[in-house]
Amino acid sequence: MSRSFSLTRRTLLRGVGATLALPWLEAMRPAIAAASGNPPVRTAFIYVPGGVNVDEWLPRGEGADYQSRFTLEALAPVREDVLVLSGLDGREGETGANGHPLGCAPWLSSAPLNEKDRGGYATGVSVDQIAAQHVGQDTLLPSLELGCDRDATELYSSNVSWRGPASPMGKEVNPRAVFNRLFGDPSADAHQRSILDVVLEDARNLRTHLGGIDRQKLDEYLDSVRAIERRIQVAERQSESRPTPSLELPEAVPEDFTEHLRLLLDLLVLAFQTDNTRVATFMFNNEAGRASWPELGISEGHHGLAHLDPRTAEGQDKLEKLRRIDRWYVEQFVYLLEKMKGVREGEGTLLDNAMILYGSGLAWGRLHNRENLPILLAGRGGGTIDPGRHIACGGRPLADLYLAMLQRVGVNRDRIADSTGPLPRLTA
Repeated sequence: MSRSFSLTRRTLLRGVGATLALPWLEAMRPAIAAASGNPPVRTAFIYVPGGVNVDEWLPRGEGADYQSRFTLEALAPVREDVLVLSGLDGREGETGANGHPLGCAPWLSSAPLNEKDRGGYATGVSVDQIAAQHVGQDTLLPSLELGCDRDATELYSSNVSWRGPASPMGKEVNPRAVFNRLFGDPSADAHQRSILDVVLEDARNLRTHLGGIDRQKLDEYLDSVRAIERRIQVAERQSESRPTPSLELPEAVPEDFTEHLRLLLDLLVLAFQTDNTRVATFMFNNEAGRASWPELGISEGHHGLAHLDPRTAEGQDKLEKLRRIDRWYVEQFVYLLEKMKGVREGEGTLLDNAMILYGSGLAWGRLHNRENLPILLAGRGGGTIDPGRHIACGGRPLADLYLAMLQRVGVNRDRIADSTGPLPRLTA
């Protein structure tokens, strides 16, 4: 590599009708140092529906030596990268009609308590969109909204991201559509050409100027893009092979739920890796939850399992199934974190330069309660967070955590929702 050769963070691989963003490379260091000195901080909010089996969630003890119960034992591979936050309450005192959308829809809302929209819920501008308004002008997509379930007719149980009261951002469930938003569809025929084929010559030319570490990073990145393209193509072929009652184009949504979810997670990692966006939300499922869990041998629906009576034998059986679902969700979260941890960026990893919040809008689904919510915060926020601990927050508003996160992406707000001030102790 030439000593004088350098790239900007916005350098693209180009071909006829297509462009492909690059990951963080060492050759970008001079330009990044001149601009800010550090890679940007990425922020994601991962939502799981219906609350959890709290008895199997809450850890014993505090600090770095906390003891995990069944559900959070799944965090073991990434424990050092995750803060477990207990004692955070979600908009306590707010009233509404149905307990489930009351937990889901305002989960990220900045609206004051009981400041209702026309549907009777305090949606307001969500925290992710506050962040996107501040950092979104620097990226291709100000924010990215993902989900495994299509938007239902029930507005308030299928959205957590809001541009304003009763105005959801919506979410994308189709991996092909997400891929095309990030990287473009160079041929207008997703089955015939790979974006890598279109930009390959530019990639070859760039590679001759890069050092060994950057060449390896570039090759790994291009391999990741190719692998995701192939998985999308497999899903499209499966969709085409199924008889359909109309002439609608294939949706490219894998039949296997785990493959669908993980494909979207892989696309989220690529979106952050290429700095195509710095803000995202991902609803693993809508608030109603899945109708069954064949991966776990569970035939009951998630919502029904959450509404158990623990005093009965049937209720105890449901509790056991609910904890298995909770752990399965956490395992998918771990999958995301391990992917991000595997991407080198500057002196650390993509996960080091991120804040990934995971949680639900309810604690116990059967109680519809919003105190002591299940909340995890992964990543180091660009060196401003010390994970690997359990922090008991003592009944502080969840909005205090949001304020602390917003500060770390450069947003200075005195108050959102029912906040009392930025949550302390995120740095040991």
